[in-house]
Amino acid sequence: MRRITAERTIGEQEEIQRRILESIQMTSKGESELRSQRCAGQINPAWERPDGNKIYFQQDGHGGNGIINQIREFRKDGDGLPGNNGGALSTEERRQRKREEERQRRLRRECIVLGILAAVLLVLLLVQSAANSRLSYGEAAKGRIMTTVKNVSGKILPDFGGGVSGQIDFLVLVNKDHAIPEDYIVNEHWLKNGRVSVADEMYDALSAMLTAGSKDGRAFVVASGYRSAEYQQQLLNEDIERDMREYGMTWQEAYDLESMETMPAGHSEHETGLAVDIVALDYQMLDAEQEYTRENQWLRENCQEYGFILRYPKDKEDVTGISYEPWHFRYVGVEAAKEIMEQGITLEEYLEPAPSEV
Repeated sequence: MRRITAERTIGEQEEIQRRILESIQMTSKGESELRSQRCAGQINPAWERPDGNKIYFQQDGHGGNGIINQIREFRKDGDGLPGNNGGALSTEERRQRKREEERQRRLRRECIVLGILAAVLLVLLLVQSAANSRLSYGEAAKGRIMTTVKNVSGKILPDFGGGVSGQIDFLVLVNKDHAIPEDYIVNEHWLKNGRVSVADEMYDALSAMLTAGSKDGRAFVVASGYRSAEYQQQLLNEDIERDMREYGMTWQEAYDLESMETMPAGHSEHETGLAVDIVALDYQMLDAEQEYTRENQWLRENCQEYGFILRYPKDKEDVTGISYEPWHFRYVGVEAAKEIMEQGITLEEYLEPAPSEV
């Protein structure tokens, strides 16, 4: 191939210049004049690029297309021509672009961290708000229970300490014949296991009793405490349905049987928050065999010192209306508990003595 020279006719030079202008759409007058002069043979056939390389405009046998194709090829590869966005970046430009990209990444990371912190703060605020609401409700409930619960026996019990107040009626009688007062409100206190709650007014006494037993080598499990009326009724319904399904009993037959152990809603001591089912860690069955565990024996010997009684003792079913339950303990206060346990009587007998005993 031969180099393009000034020997081209004026018409050929104008045609080549027009095609160049149409193909690469020059945006700079200087670039247009440079290439026009190059095509007219007024400058050296070798044009030096900014990176120091030289470009030779050669004819490929198809008129001016050789120049156009050569320019297109270099522009496609990034020849660094003025105005060419695809050209090679200088070292400083690459550094600036890298710094900008790093800044954008850093901003994104900071936004993510700030978002996480904001979410955590929101959760903490919601938890604190819920805790404050619960505390306010608990204080209000505590005040109401002290004024609305009636004292069946008329006796005022001594303080046990730690929130247990003698103004609260720990002798409230709840059984088949005596429903829990409709305005009775329980101020719950959750045990450390997070599954059982009791009345706040007897929590310290329960804790003191179980701690003393633990120090004496016993291991206890509080299987049940406060129950809502809805949950209490659910338990009874489940027992009745099971008896009807598995043993073919009528509803009344199943009710009469199950109500010897599970009271209907409104008649269960568990709704007072003053009753707890306590079993041995190594024997957690709610049955008569519980009385043979070391834990149950310790409780029956020492519970009165902490204000508790064995609520449903053996051979007292005709008085309590409930089968023998060695695991069921009820808080009544220290004075009443000692008298009941020493005499071997029930809460019913303590509150409603026989006519001959009056």
